Amino acid sequence: MAGKQLKSVERIPDSAPPVVPPSPPADAETLRRVAAEAGRSMPPAAVRQVRRTVLINVKVSEGLALALADRAEAEGITQKQVITRALAALGLPVDPLDLEDRSPRRRRG
Repeated sequence: MAGKQLKSVERIPDSAPPVVPPSPPADAETLRRVAAEAGRSMPPAAVRQVRRTVLINVKVSEGLALALADRAEAEGITQKQVITRALAALGLPVDPLDLEDRSPRRRRG
């Protein structure tokens, strides 16, 4: 079995990029100036609060339930939206996401 020839570590190929010594760290004023010249490319980070949801269950008369369903159908919104809009009209702190139709869409299969 013929022995393999190992490349010498001492020899640097001609195509190697020149070694550039690291530059000294920039001072705070230089960093501020560069940041101001670059401008903002991304909006500032916004911390989102965790939105916790809970289930509420209320028993109402059949007539009210039918009226709620009829109103929601007539307006083309969900029953939850009818209820949360009414609660918001009373001045309760309703989350804007509760005023949207966020029900999952059915897929055709």
